Amino acid sequence: MLNGSRMGIPSTGSGRRESYRFAPTSRMTNTYIASGNDEFNDMVASIDYGLYAKKVEGGSESVKTGEFNFAVNEAYMIRNGKIAEPIRGTTLIGKGHEVLMGIEMVGKDIALDSGLCAASSGQIPTSCGQPHILVNGLLVGRRK
Repeated sequence: MLNGSRMGIPSTGSGRRESYRFAPTSRMTNTYIASGNDEFNDMVASIDYGLYAKKVEGGSESVKTGEFNFAVNEAYMIRNGKIAEPIRGTTLIGKGHEVLMGIEMVGKDIALDSGLCAASSGQIPTSCGQPHILVNGLLVGRRK
C-alpha cells in the first residue's frame, strides 16, 4: 500500500513476506522476458567479441536505483562469432532500465525456472525466466 500511494496508484495487495516474523513489502513473484524471433546461433554469429553468460545465479539489486550485480557461474568468451574458452569469476553489473534498452536480439527459446528471492522480508519462492538475449553495453566484472 505504501509504494502504491507513493506512485499515486491503488494498492494491488501484492506485498509478500517469508512468515509472520517479517513485515510484508513489495516483492517479485514471477519475472520473465517473452520469447522473440531470433535463433541462438544467429545471435552468437553476430558478436565479434563478447561474453556468453550461460548460467547466472545470485546477486543483488537496488529497487531505488535499479542497479544490480549478478554472479555468472558458467561463462564463455565469444570471438569472431564463435563460442570460445570458458572463463571464471565474472559478474554482470548494470542498471535494469539500461539493460532493457540495450537488448538487440531476443531468442525463441524461453526457459522458466524457480528460485528464491531474499530481502528484508525474508526468503520467498519466485519464478523467473527468459530466452537467450543479446545485450549491448553490459558491464562485465572479472576476478583474476
